[in-house]
Formats: sequence, C-alpha cells, structure tokens
Amino acid sequence: MSISGRVGASAEWHGGGLADHLAALSATSDRGSLCSAACRAAGELLGLDGAWMACRRRGRVGAEAEWLRAGARAQRLGGARLEELLLEASQAGGPVVGTAGRQATVAIPVRVAGHLQAALVGAVRDGGAMDAEAIAVARLLGVHTGACLEMVMATTAARELAMLEMSSAAVAEEAPRPPVPAPGPRFDVLRSLATMLAGAPSETAIAHAVVGELRGLIEYDSCRFYLRAPDGDLLVPLAQSGLAPVYSGDSAEALIVAVGEGITGRAFAEGRPLRIDDAAAVDHSVEIPGTEPMDESMLVAPMVAEGGPIGVLVTARAGLGAFSDEDLDLLQIVAAQAAVACEGLRLAAEHREAQSVAEALLELGAALSLQSSVEAIAKMLTLAIDRLLDSAGISLWLRDGHQLVPAMAVGYTPQEQERLMAARLPVVTEPFAAALETRRITTIAVDDAPLLAGCLDAAPGGTSFAMVAVGERAANRAVIVVQRGPRRGALTYRDEEMLMGIADQALLAMTNRSLYDELETSFLATVEALGNALDLMDQYTNDHAQALVGLCTEVAERMNRSPEEIRDIRFAAALHDIGKIGIPREILNKPGRLTEAEFAVMKQHPSLGARIIAPVAALAGARELVLACHEHWDGSGYPRRLRGDEIPVGARILLACDAFHAMTSDRVYRQAMTVPEAVAELRRCSGSQFHPQVVDALVAVIAASGAESAR
Repeated sequence: MSISGRVGASAEWHGGGLADHLAALSATSDRGSLCSAACRAAGELLGLDGAWMACRRRGRVGAEAEWLRAGARAQRLGGARLEELLLEASQAGGPVVGTAGRQATVAIPVRVAGHLQAALVGAVRDGGAMDAEAIAVARLLGVHTGACLEMVMATTAARELAMLEMSSAAVAEEAPRPPVPAPGPRFDVLRSLATMLAGAPSETAIAHAVVGELRGLIEYDSCRFYLRAPDGDLLVPLAQSGLAPVYSGDSAEALIVAVGEGITGRAFAEGRPLRIDDAAAVDHSVEIPGTEPMDESMLVAPMVAEGGPIGVLVTARAGLGAFSDEDLDLLQIVAAQAAVACEGLRLAAEHREAQSVAEALLELGAALSLQSSVEAIAKMLTLAIDRLLDSAGISLWLRDGHQLVPAMAVGYTPQEQERLMAARLPVVTEPFAAALETRRITTIAVDDAPLLAGCLDAAPGGTSFAMVAVGERAANRAVIVVQRGPRRGALTYRDEEMLMGIADQALLAMTNRSLYDELETSFLATVEALGNALDLMDQYTNDHAQALVGLCTEVAERMNRSPEEIRDIRFAAALHDIGKIGIPREILNKPGRLTEAEFAVMKQHPSLGARIIAPVAALAGARELVLACHEHWDGSGYPRRLRGDEIPVGARILLACDAFHAMTSDRVYRQAMTVPEAVAELRRCSGSQFHPQVVDALVAVIAASGAESAR
C-alpha cells in the first residue's frame, strides 16, 4: 500500500496520473510554480495530507512551497524537522520514510547536476509503510523535479544575464554579475526532446525522436519504442536502434511481441518499470528469433496515458548489471513525456475525426432536406455511405408494411444488383428482425444471413453485414446494410459513429418528407374537391378538374419536368377554372356560342383565378400557370397574348390537355369527338395554338393508355 494507506500509487500510475503530473512540471516556467506543482504531485500521487518543498536560504531551512489536502488535519512541519528531513535526503540515494509524532513522513531529494538543491517532503497522519512501487514513483518525481529545476534555473539565469547586459549599456561601469549555473548535458537533451515531441506530427516521429535523443541520457546498445497495435493484442516497434553489432540485425517483425509475452509484454501488461541485470535469468523471458544467447541487461518503462499503458520503451546493453537506478529514472521520465505526446496526438486526431464526421453529417442533412421523395433520399443516403465508409457493398431497404423493399444498392456486380433489387424480404425474419428492434448497429456473419448471402455471387469466410435501422421498432422506416469483407474486418468506432449519425439524419429526412407528402396529398385533394365543386356550376364539365390533374401529370412526367414543376402543374390543373366563380352563370352555362361581348367577359377568368389564389404562398407557382393557361403558342391567346417561350411550360401542357379533355366531352351544342378525331385536331393546331413538343407528349400518353383505339 501507499504511505497513506488510502491512495495507491499503483492506481495513479495506471490511470495516467503520474504522466499528467510530470507533464505539468515540464510546463512550468518559474521556480515558484515548479515548487508548487511538485508539492501537489507528491501529495496526490502518494496520498499525503501535506507536502512541502524544503530548501536552505541564507543559512536557514524553510518551506519554499506547500500543498495541503482539503479537509485533512495536516500538521505543518517546523523548521527544525524540515532541516532534519533535508539532511536525511542529502545523505540518501533516494526517498527516505520516517515519522514525526503521529505523522508518517517522506523526504525526496531534488538534485541539480548531482548536487542537492531541495527536498520534497510530505506527511500524513496514521500512515502505513511505503511499498516498492510508491518508492519508485517518489524517486521518479524527485529526479524529474530536479531536471525541471535545472531548466528553470538556467532559463532564469539567462534572462537575468540579458537584463544585466541591457543595463550595462546605460552605465559606464558594469555591475558585478552573479554566478550562472552552467546547464548540464542532461538539461540540453531533455530540452531538445521536449521541443521535438511538442512539434512531432505523428507517433512514428515521436518514436524516432525518443530513440535518437535517449542516447544522450542513457548509454545503450539497443533501444526500442513499442506502441500497442490497433487490435490491442500486439506490441509493435515503431522505431528501433541497434548500435552494437549484436543488435544490428534485429528486424521489426522479429521484435513484435504479444501483450503479456516476454519481459516487454509482461512489463506492459503490469504497467511496471523494470531494471533487469540479467535478462536470461528472468523466467518469462523469450529469445528473439535468429539471435544468439548473450549476457544482457535491460531497462523497461511502460508509457502510460489516461486510459492505461499505450506502449513500452526498452533499452538493452550487452553485459550484466550495465544499468543503474538513475538510468531507470531517466527512462521513466522520457516514457512519461512520450506518453503525453502520443496522447496529445490521439486526442487531436479524435477531435479532427469528430469534426470531420460532424461536418459530413451536416452537409448530408442539408442535401437530404432538398430531396423530393423518400426514394430520392434513399438513393442519396446509399451514395453518401459509399463515400464516407470503407465497405464492400451497401444496400438500403425501405419498409413497406411487413416487407423490406430495396431502394438502392452500390458496390455489387450487375448480377448481384439484379438479385438484390428483385428481393422482397419479410421484416420478421433474420437478419432484419433483430436489427429493427434496436437503434444499435447489429453485425451478422455471412453464414447467419442466408437471405442476403443468396443474392451474392460469392461470400468468402469473414464476410459480415452491419445493419442499422432508420427509426426504432414501430417507427422504423428503413434498414441500412453495410457489407464488409474479411480484409476490412468489423466496423471501426469512427465508422459506427458515422453510420449511426447517417441513420439519424435519414430518419429525420424521411419523416419530414413523408409528413410533407401527406400534407401535400391532403392539400391537393382539397384543391381537387374545390375544383370539382366549381365544375358543378357547369353541368357539362363535372369531374373535369380531377381528370385533368391526372392527364397533365402524365404529360409533365413524360416531358421530364422537375418534381417542383409537376407539383405546380397538378395544382394549376385542379384550379385552372377557379376564376369562373366570378363569371355570370348565364354566360357560363349558355347553350350556344358566346357573343363577342360575352366572350370578352369569359376571357377574364384566368386573371380572376390568379387573383383568387394569390394570397396562398404554396400556390405561387400554380398562380402563374392559371394566369397563362389560355395563352397560345402563336400569340393568339389571352389575357396577355404571350407567345412561344414566353408561356410557362406548365401552362402549355395545361392548355393542350384541357383542350383534349373538352373535345372528348359532350356539350349541349355538340357531341364529343372520338379520341382519334381529337388527336387529329391536336396535330392540326400544333405549332399555332399548341406547343409541338407538348402535343407529341400528350399523344404518346393517350396512345400508352389505349384510349386512342377505344372510340
């Protein structure tokens, strides 16, 4: 247990607390901040009630900084006891544990260039014995504090020297300069390494910087920088250096070890730094393939981040007992710095990835909102998933009652595509039943998905299907299926986050589109009912509006007009005669031909109709068509005598369809024409009254319906 018996150093070590505190110490820029950070680190890592930085100033020993645990009854150590602890620390090679009344104490020497500068001391009431791991943490904290103090002292001295040089230019006689401690070689190496790690663009760059700079701190024959592989089972060397001939032939593949295997793998799994005087004497050591047995010493320091160990730093040297405890301390410091640097890269990468996912989903959501149907949304979703995820194939299935119907598939051969698009899969059968009951991603092996596997030309072992429902349980509208081959393996965390985000965007888009379509259908039905009610004013044209809506829609679709144009044409067809509500009934229902004056009144109904529907914003597009529905291609129409391309396409379609329906309907003053007679009349007036392309499309629709031969 720890010195306090309450806070285990092992727990802090495994949780990354030590690495965080060492990084905080390295970031300090002045002596006061450094001493305060060191006291806090000792207190939190060793579970102390209080911690002080004891040093001698002007012949007296005092506390330069202190840290007290909130709520703890820490008794401050007096000058006499601090002096005793400072003396004990100066005479010892490492941390010294003692007592002061009912308090357990610890004194950690802080040396600069081999000379004692201060002692980091702490106390706790009713403390227990300090275990080996806690002593190792305390030793490492003292060594790192000394290295940071050396850097701060050198930086401060350089700053003071610069200020003295500036002031000397203003006075004739230069003032005496205080002695400047010369930075040691260790300071230069640690400063150089800190600079390299701060700017390293990748984990590989960090590894090479550590292996290269470590030569200036520890004399080694071989150095290896391991990181845990993404699968979590192996430790892979990102950088290695074999200075002695016996190590020069070590290959990267031969150095790979499993977690828990050999000295390196065991040190990683246990999270413990090791100094090994004889590697061959360790019972769990393993020989590297292709190497000869030899006397070898090793240092092993795990790199620990917030989530636990992420890698291992290993140095080796030929001979027995070739490394010291100070070497191990230095290796731990470098390992902690490397862990902080790697963790920083990981967090930055996660931030960039999260930002990338958010931006992609935002763009997708905006694009989906512009789609005019659920089927169009499904197609865009499939293409987006194919662009954003690494997959062997993707299909999207829309729910139609108790069946799933394929809407889109990409990544498949023509034969596979044909089978998939022809499939109709019951929702109650696997693999879909389980996926439709949850919002989570369901991954199924190919052998457990025969309905899907049967659509494929081949499905090698290791193929899987990842499925996510668009909507949950009774509210689901679709299923996204992502096929992965054995080489790609299971979806990554990033892929799962992306796929879940896409499913949420799809649900929102499909729900909104369906609600809009329902509202539009209801609106159109209301408009058609209004049109039919107006037709009752004319006993000879009952149901004219409803029939005209269908005919105009078919012609517009054959002419490949946009969904927005077709919508406006449908509404205009239902309301094109709404202006007749303002025409006197005697003119509207006159059995014979209208007089010139009566016809002038009748020609007002397009303008009246446009004025009636003008306040309805949803009918803005239809209003223009209602106003122009009696304009002729040659300019002989009314009310504005538009001609050619001046007439909206929807109005051209409405004019021709209205004329055909009128010609094939009975009137009091004439019988209805046959369909062939009406078609002939359309052909005769093509290019004058009617747009030729509209006539061609209308005749094609009539022929496709079989109406031309009906009468």
